[in-house]
Amino acid sequence: MRKTLKQTSKFAIFLAFLMLATGIRAQSDATKVLASNEEKETTISKTLKRKFLRDAARLALRMEAKMEELRYQNITIPRDNVENIYKVLTDIYLKDEKAQAIARCKIHTFPNPSIDHFVIVFNKDIDWAEPLQMGINETTSEEFNDLLEEYDLIIEKHVQWSDTQDAITIRSKEPLNMAALANEFYNIDGIVEIDLGIPKIGGNDINIKRIENGWEVEYILRFGSYISGKGKMHIWKYEALDNGSIKFINESGDPIPAWMKCDNKLEYDKKKLAFRS
Repeated sequence: MRKTLKQTSKFAIFLAFLMLATGIRAQSDATKVLASNEEKETTISKTLKRKFLRDAARLALRMEAKMEELRYQNITIPRDNVENIYKVLTDIYLKDEKAQAIARCKIHTFPNPSIDHFVIVFNKDIDWAEPLQMGINETTSEEFNDLLEEYDLIIEKHVQWSDTQDAITIRSKEPLNMAALANEFYNIDGIVEIDLGIPKIGGNDINIKRIENGWEVEYILRFGSYISGKGKMHIWKYEALDNGSIKFINESGDPIPAWMKCDNKLEYDKKKLAFRS
């Protein structure tokens, strides 16, 4: 009888220890999950970083365009300006929950000016295009190939344009002033036209301008039919000061349709999940 009681006592102690250890582990796991959630709210995904960098490059190029036509400027975009604007965009995102909702609405710079591609239309019987006619994305033009190498460009696609002309899409790996780069290709024999690929219809956009001790940033959501002239827009305005402080100024414009709202992250995640399924 004593032996049985002793065994029961040992089992009870073991069970209590197991429950305590499980509780500690569960608490630890919960702490990790909480920390992970907090980290997600204070960091930026690689995809969003890449988009913000492209936004910053385009906004920096727009600032340059106010001083002189882009085709007469440097092909490389001033790095300091890009880095400064990138910091502004990331600071707004990290320090303001509303800005994170705006990002979920996929509001980025409208693709004007071009920073990553253009389409070259050329005479299909030109000698340097022979590899292209054989389905190889290369040319035999030394001048053409030197530009591809110098600016880290690729020939992305080759298509028939007309009975006498073909077209190729040139794409850059890093943001560049494509208007200025296009000028370099115009010097190559056989090239007839270069299309910078800027859309004719408006879309979402970001505007930025320098103010005293900082920047004013506008996020513009466009919706409705711009083709028929019935397009609408909604604008969020921020101030980002040089000392790092972020201030939401106001929200204006047309009411956003309920189906387009991205304020509720849970609903947004459900939509993404439904879309993926």
